[in-house]
Amino acid sequence: MTIPDQPPVHRDHPESTRTDASTSAILLSPPLELGAALWRTLPGRIVLVASGLLLMLVVAGWLVDLPIVFDLLRRLAWISWLVASAWLLVVALVRNRAALLWRVRRKLLLTYFFFGLVPVALIVAFVLAAGVLLYVTVASYVFRESLTDTVRTARDIAEASAVEVVRTPAVAATGLERRYENLRERFPGLSLALVPAGAVPGRSVGATIAAGAWEHGVPPERAPRWITERRGFAGLVVVVPRPGAAAQLVVRAVVPTADGSRVSIADLPVNERFLEAVRAETGVTLEAFGATGCGVDVAAVPRTDDGWSVFRRTVTFLDCTDWASGDTGRLSFFLVAPLGDLYSHLSELQSAASGATLTDWGGVLLQLLWLLGGLFLVIQASAIVMGALLARSITSAIHELFEGTERVRVGDFAHRIRIDSRDQLGKLAESFNEMSRSIERLLHVEREKQRLDDELRIAREIQNSLLPVRPPVVEGLDVADYCEPAREVGGDYYDFFELGPGRLGVLIADVSGKGTSAALYMAELKGIMIALSREGLPPAAVLRRVNRLLAGHLGPRSFITMTYAIVDVPERRVTLARAGHTPMIVAGRQGTDIIAPEGMVVGLRLPDADGLFERVLEECERPIEPGDVIVLYTDGVTEATAPDGQMFEDSRLAALVAGLRDQPAAGIRERIIRDIRAFAGGGEAHDDMTMVIVKVEGGGRAA
Repeated sequence: MTIPDQPPVHRDHPESTRTDASTSAILLSPPLELGAALWRTLPGRIVLVASGLLLMLVVAGWLVDLPIVFDLLRRLAWISWLVASAWLLVVALVRNRAALLWRVRRKLLLTYFFFGLVPVALIVAFVLAAGVLLYVTVASYVFRESLTDTVRTARDIAEASAVEVVRTPAVAATGLERRYENLRERFPGLSLALVPAGAVPGRSVGATIAAGAWEHGVPPERAPRWITERRGFAGLVVVVPRPGAAAQLVVRAVVPTADGSRVSIADLPVNERFLEAVRAETGVTLEAFGATGCGVDVAAVPRTDDGWSVFRRTVTFLDCTDWASGDTGRLSFFLVAPLGDLYSHLSELQSAASGATLTDWGGVLLQLLWLLGGLFLVIQASAIVMGALLARSITSAIHELFEGTERVRVGDFAHRIRIDSRDQLGKLAESFNEMSRSIERLLHVEREKQRLDDELRIAREIQNSLLPVRPPVVEGLDVADYCEPAREVGGDYYDFFELGPGRLGVLIADVSGKGTSAALYMAELKGIMIALSREGLPPAAVLRRVNRLLAGHLGPRSFITMTYAIVDVPERRVTLARAGHTPMIVAGRQGTDIIAPEGMVVGLRLPDADGLFERVLEECERPIEPGDVIVLYTDGVTEATAPDGQMFEDSRLAALVAGLRDQPAAGIRERIIRDIRAFAGGGEAHDDMTMVIVKVEGGGRAA
C-alpha cells in the first residue's frame, strides 16, 4: 500500500491572502452612524415608519376615541418597532465591532465604575432586604398582637358571664342582657350567649340564652363535645351568617360554668367597625383573608393596588378552629400597612411609654443618610476622574501595541515599538519587539522547511513511481502486496518480474536511510533489476551483479538488504538468494519453513568486499505444491513492538501464515496486517512495513 500524494502547504497562498484582506476590510470598515443606520438600512426605515405611526395613534387617541381596529394597528406597530430595533441593534454591532473591540479606555472606566458601585449596590440591596423583612415582621406582629388582645378580652368577658350565671342562675337572661348593655359601646358587634353544655343529673338545663345582635349568625343551640373536653376555648372561627352569605371571621371565647351545665360564649365579629378600630390602634388594615380547614374554606381575593407596595402590603398567618369538630385550620391575612402609618403608631407608643418620640431620631438618621450619600457621590466622582487618567496612560500604550500588530499583520516585521516605561506594559512592548525578531527568524526557517517539504514531495513521487501499480497476473499464482512507509518517504522497495509462463521473479529490499537519497537508490536498483531479469539469471547471480554495480555508487554509510526469489510453477519450485535481508516463509501441507540462506548486505565498503560477498552468498531451492503460501517481508513486520516491549518475530508470523493457508493471498495479507496492529496496541509504526504474499494455486508437473 502506498501513501497518496499530498499537496504542500504554502504559507503565502493567494487564497489565504484574499481571506486576510477581506477580514481586514470588515474590521476596518467605517462605523455605521445613527442617521445613516436609520435612513440607509431596512430595519432603520421600519423603525422610522413604526415610530411615526405610533406617534399619530397616540395623539389621535388623546383627541378622540378610536375604534378597536386602531388598537390592533397600534399593537402591530409596537411589535414591528421592537423587532426592527433589535435588528438595527445587531446591524450596528456588526458594523461597529472593530470600534467596540478597541475601546479599552471605556471598558476600564466602566470597570472602575463597577468596582465602586457594585459593593454599594450590594449593601443597599442587603439593607433593603433587611428592611423589607423587618417591615413584614413588625406589621405582622402588630396585627397578630391586636387580634391576640381581642381574643384575651373576649375570654375575660366570657369568664365574667359564666361566673355571674352561677352566682344568680334565676336571673341569668337578665344578667346577660345587662352585661351586654354595659359592653356594647366599648365593643361594637359584641354578642353573648349561654348555651347548654350537656345533661346534668337532677337539673333541667333549659334552652340557649342570647344577648346582642348576633349579626354574624344565630347562637349555637348546644356546645360541641370538644368544648367540654378542653374546658373552654378562645380563638378565631369562621361562620356563615345565613345560606348563600359570605363567610365571616369571628373572635370567639367559650368558658364553661362551674357546674358544667352551660358554657358562656362571647363573640366579636371581625367586621368593618372592628377593622377600623384595629387600623386606628395599629395603622394596619385587613384587606382580605382566606381560610383552609376551618369548617368553611374561604379564598382570599385581595384588592389590586397600582401603587408601590414593597413597604405597603404584607401577609401573615394565624390558626383557626373548626367549630363543629375542633380541628385546627389555617388563616391567611392580606394586610395593608403603609410604612408611614406604621411608623407613626410606633412613635406614639414609644412616646406614651418614654416621653420621647421616634420622629426626632428619624430626622437625625435621615440627615445622616443624606450626608453619607453626598460623600459617596464625591468619592465616586473622584474615583472616575482618577480612573480616566489611569486609563489614558494604559490605553496609550495599548494603542502603540495595536499599531505595531497592524504593521506586523501587513508584513512589516522590522517595525519596533517605542518603550517609554519599565512597568508591565513596557515589558509587553519589549516582548512584542522580540516577537517581531523571532517571526523574522521563523520565516527563514519556514522557507527552509518549505524547501525540505518540496524535496520530500519529489522523493515521494519517485518512490510511488518505482513501486508496482498492481500485483502481476501469473497463471497458477495468486499474488498480493502491501507497503506502508513509517514516514513521508520510506526505504522499503519491492518489485515483480515476469520471466515467462508460470515463472515470476519477486524482489524485496530495504534501503538504509530515508528521504530523497533512498528514493534515488531505489530508482537505480530498479533499473539494474529490470536489465538483469531479462537475462534469466538465477537469484545468486543476480545479487552478485547487483553488488558489483551498486557498491561503488552507494554512500559510505548506505547499504541495501534484499531478497530475490524466482517462483517456477511448471517446475514446482522456488529459488532464492538473500543479501542480509529477513527470511522467507513457505507454508504448505508438508510444514512451514523459515528459509534464511547466508548472504551479506549489498554495497558495504570493506576490504575485499566483492570477494567476501560472493563467498558468503548462498542460493536455496525449495519444492512447492498447490496451496503453498510464500511470504517475503521487511523487518518492519516482524519488529513491530507491543506495549510491553515484545516484538512480533519471525516464528509468530510463520505460525500465523500456516493457519491462513486456506485463504486467498489478499485475505492472508489483511489478516496479517490486522494482527500486527492489534499486537502493537494501535501504536505508531517505527519502521516501514512491506510484504509480498504469493499463493501457489496449481499447474506444473510433479517435482
